[in-house]
Amino acid sequence: MNYPLVTAVIKEPYYQIPDWLNTDVAYTEYVKLTGQTTSDEVELFIAMLLGYNNIDIKGTPHEVLKRLFDESDVVIGGGIYFESNDRIIPPSCCSGLEAWRDVLDSVINRKSPWMGHNPTPRMEFADNIVRVWSDDSNEEDVDKNELYYIDFDYVEFIAKLEMVESDLMEFARVPLFNRFLEFDLALANDVVKRFESWFIFKGD
Repeated sequence: MNYPLVTAVIKEPYYQIPDWLNTDVAYTEYVKLTGQTTSDEVELFIAMLLGYNNIDIKGTPHEVLKRLFDESDVVIGGGIYFESNDRIIPPSCCSGLEAWRDVLDSVINRKSPWMGHNPTPRMEFADNIVRVWSDDSNEEDVDKNELYYIDFDYVEFIAKLEMVESDLMEFARVPLFNRFLEFDLALANDVVKRFESWFIFKGD
């Protein structure tokens, strides 16, 4: 593991899994989206993608995915996750994976991005160091004794954030594609294309 770690995740994928997927998967709090995402984690991603967007999961994969594809705006809870040894700083409430580039843009402009609330992670910039705090000490009811941070070299941090795009593309084109390939090649290709438009090239 290349610490400190910067990766895209979905958070709290606690949604009903469609019966055409493996329904015996154990739930986890986070799913890291990379080319190494496991088959069980892909099931959780699909279930959350459908559930988070209030898609009726009854029917065949083709029927269910058509409902998703017909949505005008597809989003999912998650964002950028930071980890260093025993410290993790995940995206918080109301943070969405679709807005991950906002974090990169903010860092390039040396501004603290919005990464959710309760807790409210924030960044400080000093010379060549970016300090990512677990919460905002200026918020009410924050116990300053419980705050912690992860430091990054500024140039290395930008490089790690830029790698998120490659990680997401590998996730879409390998584990996610392979899962839908079990149903239909055309469907698998369509899922990858849609994923890229929702979460990688959104707004381009």
